[in-house]
Amino acid sequence: MPANITGWRFRLLELKMFFRLAKIAFDMYPRQADAWRALRRHIPVHLAYRQACHLTKAVRVGERVFTQLSFPHIDSAAMKVMAAGELQKSVPVAGRHPGLNKILLAVTKKCSLQCAHCFEWEALNGRESLSAADILHIIRKFQADGVATIELSGGEPLNRYDDLLRIVQESDTEQTDFWLITSGFRLTAQRALDLREAGLVGAAISLDHWDAGAHDRFRGMEGSFEWARQAVQNAKAAGLAVGLALTVVREFCTPEHLWRYAQLAREWGVHLIRILEPQPVGHFAGQDVLLRPADIAVLEEFVRKIQRERACRNFPVVDYYAPHQRQAGCSGAGKRFLYVDTDGDMHACPFCQKKCGSAITEKISVGIANMATAGGCHIY
Repeated sequence: MPANITGWRFRLLELKMFFRLAKIAFDMYPRQADAWRALRRHIPVHLAYRQACHLTKAVRVGERVFTQLSFPHIDSAAMKVMAAGELQKSVPVAGRHPGLNKILLAVTKKCSLQCAHCFEWEALNGRESLSAADILHIIRKFQADGVATIELSGGEPLNRYDDLLRIVQESDTEQTDFWLITSGFRLTAQRALDLREAGLVGAAISLDHWDAGAHDRFRGMEGSFEWARQAVQNAKAAGLAVGLALTVVREFCTPEHLWRYAQLAREWGVHLIRILEPQPVGHFAGQDVLLRPADIAVLEEFVRKIQRERACRNFPVVDYYAPHQRQAGCSGAGKRFLYVDTDGDMHACPFCQKKCGSAITEKISVGIANMATAGGCHIY
C-alpha cells in the first residue's frame, strides 16, 4: 500500500513546510518586513485552498512526498520555485517575474483512442506541427521564467516515445517536476524505467470507470482499461509517482461508483487520484455535460470523506481543484497555470482555448497579457 502521511504526522509535515516557506521568504526579500508581509498575505490564501480541497494527507513515493498531483514534491527545487512564485504574488519583488505553478504542454496530436471527453478532438491525429527541438525550446522559455511543474500530454504522448524521452532527458528536471499525462498506451516496464531514469517524476494515467467495459466504451477502444491497469503496475515498479485521472460525468457521480473507483485505486496501489469535471468543449462541445449542483454535492462529500475521515487514511490522496475555483476564481490564463497546444500556441487552459500567442516565437509575458483581454472562463 502507498505510504500515506496522515493525522499528527501530516500536521508536523505542514509545520515543516511553513518553516521552509519562511526561509524562502527571508532569502528572497531584501527587507525582513516585506518577507513578513508576504507570509501574512499568503497564509489566508493557503488556508482557503486547504479547506476547499481538504488538504489533510500526503503520500510518500520512495524519497519523495506529494500532497497533490498538481503540486511539486515537497523539499524539491520545484517546490521552491512554486513557493517563491506564490510569495511574489503577495508582495512583488521589483524586476522579478512570479513564474507559473504549472503548464500543460501537448506534445502530439496522435492518439488511437476516441475518448468521449477529448478536449483536443478537432486537432486529433492531424499533422504534427512541433518538433522535439520546438518542444524543448518552449520548455526552456518557461523554465527561464520559472515553472514548478510541466505536464506532458497530447493526444497520447507515448506515440512520440523517442521524442518524449529526449525531451525529459534534455530538460532541467531538478528545477521543474515533469509528469506524463497518458492513457497508459504502450507504457511498458522498460519505458517507464527509462523515463524515470531520465528525470520523470510521475505518470497520471486516465481511468474513467472502475468497470473495464464501461471505461473501454468511454475511451472508444476495447482493451484500454487493461493497458491502463498494466501501465499503473509498470510505472509503480519503475519508482514513479502514480496517479489516476478521472473525469466524473453525471451518470458516474454516485457514491457507489465513486467508492468502487477509490477501492480499485487502492487495490492497484495508486498514490493519487485527480478528479476533473466534464466541460462542453472538444468532443463534448454543444452537449449538456456540466455537473448539476446535486452531482457536485455528492462529489464534494466523497472527497471530504476520503481525505479527512480516519477510516479512509489508506486510500489514495485525492486532488480535486474545482471547489477552490468556485470560491476563488480560476487560476488559469497565466495566473498560476496555462495550456500550450500541439501547435505551440498558448491558451488560458485546455477547456478555454483561445490562441493568445505562440510559445515558440513570442515572449511568455505577451501570451499571458493577451489572455487577460481574450475573455474569461466560460464557467468561472
